[in-house]
Amino acid sequence: MEAFTVKQDSPLTVWGQVQRDLRQRIEQGEFAPGARIPSESALVPHYGVSRMTVRRAIEALATDGLLFSRRGSGSFVTERSDLIRCEVNLLRPWREQLLATGHVARSRLISYSRNGEVPEELLAVIQHDDGDRLGFGVHVQEVNGVAIAITESWMPANGAAVLGRNARSAVISASSSIRICFADAGQAKLLGSYHDVQLLEIITQSRLRETGELVELARTSWVASRVKFSYGRTLTVGQLDMSELLPNR
Repeated sequence: MEAFTVKQDSPLTVWGQVQRDLRQRIEQGEFAPGARIPSESALVPHYGVSRMTVRRAIEALATDGLLFSRRGSGSFVTERSDLIRCEVNLLRPWREQLLATGHVARSRLISYSRNGEVPEELLAVIQHDDGDRLGFGVHVQEVNGVAIAITESWMPANGAAVLGRNARSAVISASSSIRICFADAGQAKLLGSYHDVQLLEIITQSRLRETGELVELARTSWVASRVKFSYGRTLTVGQLDMSELLPNR
């Protein structure tokens, strides 16, 4: 194994850096499917960290489906067909895509309240009046029985009045933002993962195209190691980032 130095100024935890390095080695084929990775005692001096740190990184990789353990034998790389790594096009409903490719995809309701409080950091996003009641629900998104995301949703309590008679066919416009964050203890428990696991958080507000009224505010926290995002767009050659290197003809 090539030398690796833990970076003290990295935004990732120490165990997260070890996990990321081992993941990259697995994905690049340094450890083939079915192969045993080095023991904890061998990895401790390699990374210059404690045995507990190495163990936490290995357990996290096992939770993500990249490794499995055999008592008395060590940790082994999972066969690639068993890995949960879903490609999701951000421009389409995610369950629709995965069902079409043979996955079992479902959204499991965990809790619901008729009067949910919008976090302060999201109030500015939607410019919401505190006097308006919003229903609040939490879903765990699963693929083949493995949790890949948590979605928190806020919807107007008077949603029926907002949408009108043709609720299901009402046209909405959605806008989103994305950021990298890390799971807290509650999220980690729902995801079957670990505190500080890396998440890709997407905040989306959906509004009626005709009136601009809020239909849903959603915050979905995806486990970064379990999904791969894609999207498509149309643009001119002149809009490419490196267009200044192209001929002016």
